[in-house]
Amino acid sequence: MLVALAAIMFMSPYQSWKTEQQVNDQFIKIAPDAALQAGFVSTMHEQRWGSYAFVHVFGLTLPRGYTEAKIRAPIKVFYGVRPNHLHLVSVNDGIVKVAIDKVDVLNVETEAKGFEVETEVGWARLDAISGKEARDSARKAFDITKYRAADGLLSGKVVDEHVRQAILKFVGGVEGVRDVELVRSDELQPAGETAPK
Repeated sequence: MLVALAAIMFMSPYQSWKTEQQVNDQFIKIAPDAALQAGFVSTMHEQRWGSYAFVHVFGLTLPRGYTEAKIRAPIKVFYGVRPNHLHLVSVNDGIVKVAIDKVDVLNVETEAKGFEVETEVGWARLDAISGKEARDSARKAFDITKYRAADGLLSGKVVDEHVRQAILKFVGGVEGVRDVELVRSDELQPAGETAPK
């Protein structure tokens, strides 16, 4: 009885150490340019672009009006965690504790369905010129700002739970892993615990 108890007490920390090494090996396998995809969220994004134009006649500067283009479309934000933002903290009794620095935007797709473009052309300007220019500029700005908008969506318990499940799926095949506990790296600091780099 005592021998069996001693064996269990010895195997428990050994198993945790072995599991921790195997989980760490799994994390190392993630290519630097890859990521663990966790899910996606959809939202609407809008971008405007406009410009004034003037004409000079006999020393006078006359307004030709304001041309503006507005683009509004649904976007789908795919998110997950890149390996440089993922840190193994500990393994205890089959619970893998993982710290993440942030949730990463992996890709943002503009959906064709629901894509809207509105253009208002200045009274003395041509749609073929100023209208087209405004639409092209609005589209370029849209493609840039949709990534900034995506960052603001990646917070909350639902996103964190999807990330936790993605990590659990990735390391779930390792012997001894029962579950994953997910924390943010900045949450470790007050307790004096730091995520390994």
